[in-house]
Amino acid sequence: MLRQRLTARGRHDGGVIAGLVSPRPASRTRAWGIVGALSVTETVSWGILYYAFAVFLLPMQRELGYSAAQLTGAFSLALLVSAVAGLAVGRHLDRRSPRAVMTLGSVAGVLLVLAWSQVEGLAAFYALWVGIGLVMAAVLYEPAFTVLAKWFPEPAARRRAMTTMTLAGALASFIFLPLAQVLIDDYGWRDALVVLALMLALVTVPLHAVSLRAAPEVWRSRHVAMASASARQALRSASFWLLSGAFFLATAAAIAVTAQGIPFLLERGYSPSFVAFSIGVIGVSQIPGRLLFAPVAERLPAPWGTVALFVLIAAGIALIVGIDATLAVVAGLVLLGMGNGMATLARATVIADRYGAAAYGTIASVAASATIGARAAAPVAAAAYAAVVGYSALLVTLGVIAAFAAALAYAAERGAGEAAA
Repeated sequence: MLRQRLTARGRHDGGVIAGLVSPRPASRTRAWGIVGALSVTETVSWGILYYAFAVFLLPMQRELGYSAAQLTGAFSLALLVSAVAGLAVGRHLDRRSPRAVMTLGSVAGVLLVLAWSQVEGLAAFYALWVGIGLVMAAVLYEPAFTVLAKWFPEPAARRRAMTTMTLAGALASFIFLPLAQVLIDDYGWRDALVVLALMLALVTVPLHAVSLRAAPEVWRSRHVAMASASARQALRSASFWLLSGAFFLATAAAIAVTAQGIPFLLERGYSPSFVAFSIGVIGVSQIPGRLLFAPVAERLPAPWGTVALFVLIAAGIALIVGIDATLAVVAGLVLLGMGNGMATLARATVIADRYGAAAYGTIASVAASATIGARAAAPVAAAAYAAVVGYSALLVTLGVIAAFAAALAYAAERGAGEAAA
């Protein structure tokens, strides 16, 4: 019923598309300027605050004397903190301009990366990563998606905007992993962090401060309130929780394969160089996955548009574990990476399409907290499970989990479609 009401209101109000006032040309220009700014800041923020940690792990172990488990525990804690803090950030962005929270988040990120460069003890290391978790909640994809959901009322334009931003963000690991390694080799890990902090300061702080602002007031008029679901309505919907569960399970499966794929392939006799290349394929394959997301979403009938990405993940895992051949492994990792890349966009766009923009930040932050929690917990849980049953059994289990995620997504989409009928 909700989706039907939104569509009907959008049709019968001449200047309204999906219940929102159509943007003027000047507003469109500003909106796409925001997309450009966020494409840059997301790439830099993800590269420094998320991906670079892996490169710094070994040199920190050597100097500080702590184990990999002790140090990566701080990173996992940061992800959990960001999941919780994201709920408050989402509610804030539903009511106020994104400029202050994202600019202050970037400033805090600069200061915390500088503090990271001076850290000595494990307690201080965990404390600063709690702070970085708060920064992640303020500057990574979730707040950026909320900004774009509110600036782009038309679903097709919103998909293009979100796709553009995440295509740029997909380059973060390819830029910052080698860059961080070069900086560590040339200057040591502490000075390398100082350089990265300066980059974060020079790029993200001014772009957030200058480019970000709230969507025009007219877009948040009574039409928005009429056309959008409230957070209470969305969170009381069974289809919302089914879909969130699907994203949680699929994210956990994909992250676990990435984390445990190396020992699995080595155990099967593949060379270390091939294994390193193969795991890198997952990241590269996110780019074509995101490029194909909009055409797939627009052409496949509901509920298959959303289900397709979960099927890709399940099929990719099945190929990897089911056929012991080089080509099958590569093909499976490509499918896995494409599905994983699509999932980031799907979660953002499906929520906007289904529930509207007014409470998007609050609704999306709840769904995001589940997937962020999966990112934090999956590597540890997968390692513990593999220690008991072995790597092959682990991947079979992950394939089953991804298939179950597809079934949940199908049930969620069918339930939403029946409610709208």
